[in-house]
Amino acid sequence: MHRLRVKVPCHPPLRQHPEHKQMLQTQFQWLLEKCKSVEEVNPILSKFVVSGLIRQSFYLCKLVEVLAQSQNSTLLLYSRLLLEHQSNVEEDFNMSPSTTTFLWNTIIRGYSRSRFPQQGITTYRKMLQSSCKPDNFTFPIVIKAASSMQEGVQVHGQIVSNGFEFNIFVVNTVLSMYTVFGDLKSAQRLFEISPNLDIVSWNTLIDGYVKSGAVELARSLFDKMTERNEITWTAMISGYAKSGNMDIAQSLFDRMPIRRSPVTWNSMISGFAKCGFVPLARKMFDEMPLRNVASWNAMISSYAQSGEVQLARSLFDKMPEKDVISWSCMISGYAQNGRGRDALGLFTEMVESKNCIRPNEVTLVSVLSVCGNLTALDQGKWVHVYIERNGMRLSDNLGAALVDMYAKCGCLGSAVEIFWKLVQKNVSTWNALITGFAVNGAAQEALKLFEEMLRLKEKPDSITFLGVLMACCHGGLVEEGLRHFKSMSKDYGIQPEIKHYGCVVDLLGRAGLLDEAQQMVRSMPMKPDVMVLGSLLGACRIHGNAAIADALRKEFLLDRNPEEAGCHVLLSNIYATAGRWGDASDMRSEINSSQIKKNTGFKAVQMGSETYHHLKVAGDDLLMSNPKCTEKAIDEFTCNALVLKFL
Repeated sequence: MHRLRVKVPCHPPLRQHPEHKQMLQTQFQWLLEKCKSVEEVNPILSKFVVSGLIRQSFYLCKLVEVLAQSQNSTLLLYSRLLLEHQSNVEEDFNMSPSTTTFLWNTIIRGYSRSRFPQQGITTYRKMLQSSCKPDNFTFPIVIKAASSMQEGVQVHGQIVSNGFEFNIFVVNTVLSMYTVFGDLKSAQRLFEISPNLDIVSWNTLIDGYVKSGAVELARSLFDKMTERNEITWTAMISGYAKSGNMDIAQSLFDRMPIRRSPVTWNSMISGFAKCGFVPLARKMFDEMPLRNVASWNAMISSYAQSGEVQLARSLFDKMPEKDVISWSCMISGYAQNGRGRDALGLFTEMVESKNCIRPNEVTLVSVLSVCGNLTALDQGKWVHVYIERNGMRLSDNLGAALVDMYAKCGCLGSAVEIFWKLVQKNVSTWNALITGFAVNGAAQEALKLFEEMLRLKEKPDSITFLGVLMACCHGGLVEEGLRHFKSMSKDYGIQPEIKHYGCVVDLLGRAGLLDEAQQMVRSMPMKPDVMVLGSLLGACRIHGNAAIADALRKEFLLDRNPEEAGCHVLLSNIYATAGRWGDASDMRSEINSSQIKKNTGFKAVQMGSETYHHLKVAGDDLLMSNPKCTEKAIDEFTCNALVLKFL
């Protein structure tokens, strides 16, 4: 690495000419500002010490100031230690108290903007220990460095004890702190007792109410305001748009007496899209006088969420400028609409783009989800290597996505290794591995992990219990499965969904407890879907119970007239096995004569670097395609008359 070199006199004169002093100042400041690493700063610091400039308050002040503006944690530490040294031997310096306070403020601000904002609180404590008094600029910076409500309240106490509780700049920062941490009662109380408030104070509290979902409370403040600006109107419009009240949002938008910013327009676009009014969102987009990247991203996301992936891609290709959110929205749109291969293709295009846009956590989570769903292990491993090579931190969500990908691809060893390497785990991380064990037939491992999760006081959710019930189902653990099913609502207040009932029905059916399974279907608080009925009919076929199949046909299938062929094919096979050929023929005739859909599906099997697709129609295998067989080719094949004749 190139090292910066500087020549300074070993013993500068005690009295420097002003021009000489200005020249040295400019020289050292320029060199320090060019430094981006500790290795580049160290030689300059050495020159400061050897030349004696470190003992002159003027140069020490400039040195601390420049280092404190860095985002490098080590350089910030250097600046703090230098200032602490000055405080310990203050008699050797001629630095005014206001200058010292300014430098401490600069260091605290540097920490608050860095990756380690909590060090700002530590630096503030060091500042107090040095007998340096904070001023009205100190506390807003310290408040922003607070990482918890408890720290924020303590700083608020310091503000009151130092007599700055009515300083408008300080009050607004404290108001923002309370709204960010969700303590709107304290924010309202501070708002009411403060004698001096400005429009920033009103906007801060309105924005806090809007973000917490209390739109009507925000509206009551809005109506009381004598002066409103663009931020005020945009906050209210955004609040109504997010809550789905688009009529009121549109009314405020039309009444807005001042210039509408792109943020205001984007709020309307997102609101219309969230309510399903995508054409109105597009109308807003087309009428915008000035669009920014966020405008394009909002419209692309709207199309993707509504399933209009082609329109989303058309807008994406027309964008004059793309950021990482643009790419992430489009990749996520492909993933959510079942177009995994397009998502992977676009991700490859992104990382190979000349614009050097690096994928963020959201992008990688979407791509890993696609890799898991397609069992594309090679691509998933590539993403894992990309994360490691770029030094990206494995957050809860990213770690869970990696665990889920490896588990779905059958690499349980890698999934377990990543799981235990994660420093922090949320419920999604536990769910990923529990479900991964379950779908791979490792029932005991899944249940042991669930017990460990409970031991560590991690609260399970509905997905956790779905994985546990799947494990019990695959392991044939009837009693344990029923116990966990009852525990959902009894111990954790989680109401079972239709997927949980389906797992229990499948569990009972596999064990041959068909009467109990039938009773479970009848006791469900919701109507059974095709998956639940299919599980029980599959059990009837295995155990040769045509009587229960008849009861299900009369009670559910004929009334519901499902659009799926699977249950009818199962009924036909059950009747054929029982020798009831007439009933079997009737079911086949019903399939062919009605509008019942014969849905197709395929399994992707990766062997080496090639992926084979196993085509299935209505539960029957049709072909094993060659490696070049694409999803589009399979879709075209299913339209062939041979598929229809197969049934």
